[in-house]
Amino acid sequence: MIGVSSLCMLHSGLEEFLETVNNTFSHVEIICEGAHTNLELLDSYNYTVSLHAPFSDLNTASLNKAILKESIAQVSDCIEQANTYNAEAVCIHPAHYSPLSIHFKERALKTHIQSLKTLAEKAEECNILIGIENMPYFPILCGRTPDEIKTILTQVDSDYLRFTFDIGHANITGDVSQFLSLKDVILTVHVHDNTGDQDSHLALGKGTIPLDIITQLKDALLVIEVYTYEDALTSLDVLKTIL
Repeated sequence: MIGVSSLCMLHSGLEEFLETVNNTFSHVEIICEGAHTNLELLDSYNYTVSLHAPFSDLNTASLNKAILKESIAQVSDCIEQANTYNAEAVCIHPAHYSPLSIHFKERALKTHIQSLKTLAEKAEECNILIGIENMPYFPILCGRTPDEIKTILTQVDSDYLRFTFDIGHANITGDVSQFLSLKDVILTVHVHDNTGDQDSHLALGKGTIPLDIITQLKDALLVIEVYTYEDALTSLDVLKTIL
């Protein structure tokens, strides 16, 4: 299945996004922050749905107890909403190191794993699968490599925590194909392109990602995650050609 992320119309309201893509896509992934939090609008459409949990200003490895509590609460609320709207999956971002926690990495990582265990328990309670997303290779981010993702999944050890494979983020590591070692636990695939130096969310074919890798993921839920609807349509045409 091929869907589209509401990232392509982040500056528009959710209703405008749903109306715009309605004749082209049957699946949508809603980024549940900004102007896209009024999920009750989904009741008026026949989309299949996945959700992207809030991530702006949140950190599930924060050593600030108030920030940590709020981070877990907002992602937990998204998981509960996923149950309400029969979502197929919830994408969550891994944690990042703050100016404080960069000096206490072991403590931050333990906090991160405990947070994810709490979220996995919420997912099990709501009967919703959650997928932790690989991040670009920037120093402050967690979950950047296959080994980091494997470690997270092993330590949390929950059938409700899977992997959201972001091809664009993987390209910044220099080797997209290395993530295929996690193919068996992939829940959703985020599809966009870049030239390997920044997370630019280009249309497919506009960067350096080896597009043949997508043929090995054709049975997964493919979500186009670009910045404009025009690029979403371009990417859809490329996917149709590839698949």
